[in-house]
Amino acid sequence: MNDDPVAVRRCEAGDVESITATEPPGARVAERLFARQERGESLFLVAWQDGVPVGSGEVVLAGRRELRNLHVVDAYRGRGVGTAVIRAAEEASAEAGTLSIGVGAENLAARRLYERLGYRGTGELTTTTYTYVDADGEHEATETDERLEKRLENASG
Repeated sequence: MNDDPVAVRRCEAGDVESITATEPPGARVAERLFARQERGESLFLVAWQDGVPVGSGEVVLAGRRELRNLHVVDAYRGRGVGTAVIRAAEEASAEAGTLSIGVGAENLAARRLYERLGYRGTGELTTTTYTYVDADGEHEATETDERLEKRLENASG
């Protein structure tokens, strides 16, 4: 792992296989996020370092702009990858005026990062039950998130 800069860009069809190779078998997260991007529902951003996908996030385009599915490969955490994905999501959302992101009640490290980047709690809580796949197989989880929001500066104004 070197210290080349992290580059974040929109996922392209040819990227999906490389990203999927970093996921647990059967997770298919990249495939689902890319399919939503292709339908115009979201923007799938991928962080690359030295030709390797090291993180990603999805900007939901319908309604209020929201960054979801923010993920950084474990070995790259604490190296600015999450911040780079968030900044790219902000740039892509500037014309919308705001960007929101959910943070789990137990995820204090993520909350500190988001607040350091200017996101503020709204008090809006959402409890979601979902299925995910990791190295141990498929699991169901329930978590409560608070929506944090940041007012963005419009680059054209």
